Amino acid sequence: MDNITLAGLLAATPPADLKIIELTAELTLPNGGLDLDAAAARQADVELACAQAEDYAAATKRLLGAMRWQLRPRRS
Repeated sequence: MDNITLAGLLAATPPADLKIIELTAELTLPNGGLDLDAAAARQADVELACAQAEDYAAATKRLLGAMRWQLRPRRS
């Protein structure tokens, strides 16, 4: 896969189906706080969801940087 091109970067970006969103909803208390006991009991799920979110953020940051570079004003 060619990560130098926009197409390659886009192909390398994982889908936006982030487990952290669903997991956060499951671990949120009615008062809006985090249920720390439930989160501790699901530590493996939390770590996996965080790693997935970090990978997604890194991939989209690379894509954003490439798009900004492509869109930068050119000197004539």
